[in-house]
Amino acid sequence: MTYERRRNIVVRPDGRPVNVARSRGHLFVCASGCCCGRTEDGFAPVPAEAFHLEWERRRLRNVVHLTIGGCLGPCALANVALLLFDGQAQWFHSVNSEARALDIYDHVEAMLDADGCLPPPPALEPYLFTASAWQPRPDGCPVDDYRPRRSAQAGHACATPSGMAADGAAISVDRVVAAMAGQAALPRKNGELVFDEPWQGRVFGMAVALHEQGLYDWDEFRRVLIAQVQAAEARPGPFVYYEVWLATFEGLLADKGVVTREEVEETTYQFEFGERDDVF
Repeated sequence: MTYERRRNIVVRPDGRPVNVARSRGHLFVCASGCCCGRTEDGFAPVPAEAFHLEWERRRLRNVVHLTIGGCLGPCALANVALLLFDGQAQWFHSVNSEARALDIYDHVEAMLDADGCLPPPPALEPYLFTASAWQPRPDGCPVDDYRPRRSAQAGHACATPSGMAADGAAISVDRVVAAMAGQAALPRKNGELVFDEPWQGRVFGMAVALHEQGLYDWDEFRRVLIAQVQAAEARPGPFVYYEVWLATFEGLLADKGVVTREEVEETTYQFEFGERDDVF
């Protein structure tokens, strides 16, 4: 089907007038972020080729633009797509298959035919979520910063137990870690985790592994980490994020009785003076 293409004249700084397409919408597909499409990390592949070929086949150029690129932001959800249409945003997660990509394009064409933004069809409803502060949640629950465990204890109607999805499936801790924000946010560059030295990656991995074994709730680690970051930033001298992470991890292990502070100090001494070899 052929859709109306709209344009307007824009004058560049060099004085040249340019006829610029005004699209009805824009489809952004995360294909190379910190989690989306990273099959080596256990995430599903992104059907990037299907998105591009179908966009060409349906002749949507200059009507609904397509951008396949890097991180879109909601890293706790993998394979994310953002559809803007007539000034409204619709976010979709778990776009893991060609069939899901076709569902999105069917939705786009339905809105073009209706000449206005429409709610997603039933095929896309399970994948719709809210990622913009001005949007209501699709499930009708309040948009706030509640923590699932605390809300469940308070009887929040929309809460699910910590570490569980709405359907009861376990949520990967990788996604929980990726979603850490504010003062606890992990150092990143272009969406990727940044480790300046090998020990930083190791202590990060140990903290995650012991959480997965059930030693502590991840929110417990995060709360202590935020307090440690605040204290470290208030002190003079350089701030190294993973030194704070290490101190938080060691303190939590001591509080849980896994190791004593004396054992940590003794092991640190042994590495520092060459009695133990670094492990890479």
